Amino acid sequence: MHTSARLLPLVLLALTACPAPGSDGDPDGGEQEIADLCNSREEALSSPECQLTPGVALEDRYLSFERDNDWYSVQIPATVGPRSLLRVTAVYPVPITAVNLSVSLLREDGTALVPRQVDVHGQGQPRPVEFLLPFTEPGAKLLLLLGDEPANPSRPGYDARNPYSLRVEVVDNPDANEPNDTAAQATPLVLTGAGGVLSGSASGYLATPGDVDLFSFDVPAGKIAYVRVATATLSPQPIPAYILSYKLLRPDGTAEADSRLLTNTLRADLATARRVTAAGTWQVLVRGWDSDTSDDKPSPGDLRLPYTVDVKVMDEGDPNEGASGNDDLARAKVVLLSGGPSTAKTSFTGRLGSVPDEDWYAVEVPTNTSHTVLHYRLVPLSGGGRFPPLPGLADRQVRVLTPVTGFSANDCTTKADVCPKGNGYGTDSTVTGLVADWCGNSPPLCLHSSRDESEYFSNLRNLEGTLPVPPHGATVRYYFLVQDAGTNWADDKDYRLEVEWLSDADETTRKGSGTTETATPKTMASDDSATAFPAPPTGAAYEVSGSISYGMGRLVGNDPVKGQGVRGPSDYDAVTSDVDLHVFTLPTSLPEPMDRTWELQWEVADLPDGGVPYGLSLDLTFCDANRPDAGSSCTPVSTGSAGAPLTLAYRGEPLRAWHSPAGSLGNLQPLYSLERAGGVTRVTVQPYACSCLEPRFLRGGTLKVAVGAVDRMDYGQADYTLRTAYTSYPRTYSTLDGGTASCPRQDGGVTADGGMTPACVFTRQP
Repeated sequence: MHTSARLLPLVLLALTACPAPGSDGDPDGGEQEIADLCNSREEALSSPECQLTPGVALEDRYLSFERDNDWYSVQIPATVGPRSLLRVTAVYPVPITAVNLSVSLLREDGTALVPRQVDVHGQGQPRPVEFLLPFTEPGAKLLLLLGDEPANPSRPGYDARNPYSLRVEVVDNPDANEPNDTAAQATPLVLTGAGGVLSGSASGYLATPGDVDLFSFDVPAGKIAYVRVATATLSPQPIPAYILSYKLLRPDGTAEADSRLLTNTLRADLATARRVTAAGTWQVLVRGWDSDTSDDKPSPGDLRLPYTVDVKVMDEGDPNEGASGNDDLARAKVVLLSGGPSTAKTSFTGRLGSVPDEDWYAVEVPTNTSHTVLHYRLVPLSGGGRFPPLPGLADRQVRVLTPVTGFSANDCTTKADVCPKGNGYGTDSTVTGLVADWCGNSPPLCLHSSRDESEYFSNLRNLEGTLPVPPHGATVRYYFLVQDAGTNWADDKDYRLEVEWLSDADETTRKGSGTTETATPKTMASDDSATAFPAPPTGAAYEVSGSISYGMGRLVGNDPVKGQGVRGPSDYDAVTSDVDLHVFTLPTSLPEPMDRTWELQWEVADLPDGGVPYGLSLDLTFCDANRPDAGSSCTPVSTGSAGAPLTLAYRGEPLRAWHSPAGSLGNLQPLYSLERAGGVTRVTVQPYACSCLEPRFLRGGTLKVAVGAVDRMDYGQADYTLRTAYTSYPRTYSTLDGGTASCPRQDGGVTADGGMTPACVFTRQP
């Protein structure tokens, strides 16, 4: 039985074995016998053909029949030392093979030195099987067992045509710090320097699977410790075999910070800066991960890619931190604004020098009987920067808050007279949650303004705002919080928070000492000659004026998510915009037909530096005399027939006018013109708009116009002028083909109540 079983593989071999491609023994590619060597542990130890030489590759060996196994031995040189590594590489260097190559690395007695590895490549290209491990046993003898690991046990793989390659090497670990895998073996970092900054660095390799490297340094309490772990910049850069990570460990071994690179296809650059509260020996632990989600599989080693550890220990660079710091509300740095509105201002200089870092400031606004505003601006400066900005994009935040006294957290959340709620982002759950969170603070805080630096738009000037300050009989304190979003970024550079208290004469004139604006009616004048049509005449009879001082205003042309203007996509103001109310008295007894053309123009003065502060939006409310309201002679109308608000604002693109037939896209024209001249930006409603006053509204007698800012480009105060008049209807306008056309005329029809069919239906939406 033993003899027959021994002959069976030889018979199969003679029938199925094929030569290696290009074999000199069979130039025509025919079949030839392949010697089946190294079939047992005994042969591996005794046969020269089965004994490997370190550093010399073994070629032209085959797993040439089902369940074929090959055994080899290798003698470890007597010169191995503390940093020696054993590397074993086995691979099929061909695009395809049926063999799922398995390799076992054993001691001479047959026990496993490390777990067996298998290349399960399926239908793909075979991959190398590699062992890389520290080995410091001079003269030791090891065994290797190679075979197939079939995906289907009933169909084992073999390959009599393609040989595998096997190499055993003894190499030095490029990491000169080894062994430093434990806290007791940590590599000390020598810190040197002057001027309050001590620096030290080291480099290393995560050379073997599951390798862990530790570095140590001493830090006194109260210092800032900056730690950076990064892979080298190589050209071409190799892709690391692992995901790099680090932990910054306190003297008691707990983690102060940790991070890992979420992909192993990019150069790793990880860093943090932390305020040291526990003096002693801190450590940096560097390790790799096989993936960013699983911790149970050791990461592979990599002999190609060094990393560096940079450490800086420095004094606190923020002058506001001091002994007590300003990291919470109770320790805010407080300044009383003195000198009265338009002369009182202050500034704070600070820096985000560690993570997490919250900088709290406060200004106290003295008792005042008039309306004023509080303007703030955060300005990054060039001072500081003792370490590079932490990885990631800058995303600073500014919050402006006031304490809620005498009311509950629920009152803060639900009552607008306790804590105003801006309607600009009223449906944004993020902002809603932000306001509610601050109301839930102890003590409750009302969020008046929030600005989030938009890290994707470096030119967006949104770290600024202007808040209304109503008349008040006691000193009011406004808190300012400067921090990073998520408290994970810092740059150690100075910033300046500027706060100024400004008078708001226009608001005081309109509201007096109260909070409700009372508008003085102004008769809308007639422009019989219409010599400047479509512009109304200039002069006091045709003009009203004002100044928009606070709030972000509306958005019409600007898009915050594109970095336009001064308003970011997540910004919030509790009072969205300053709004001025003007009431025009309309003529109620004009001869029939009553329809009149409405001339309209507005202009905004430039800022002292020539900049444009904002555009204007006009919210219209007519009074419909055809529908008397209960207790009133007319019904207010502030929306068109389609339900959209009657709001006018400059748009430069061609648009449909109210009279344009549906589907007439080819005839669209701009409804407004815009020009900049004489220190103002001027917008005029064009003849194509056919802006007009409907008879029902003329009989109603009033037109309310609420003026607000739109598409802010700056928070500087600037005056506006609104001009309006009425003239004959209908007017003509130029058509795109060079001709002219008329606004809709009276058609001579008679309505059911005996009236004429209306020509002007300005509130009809296209």
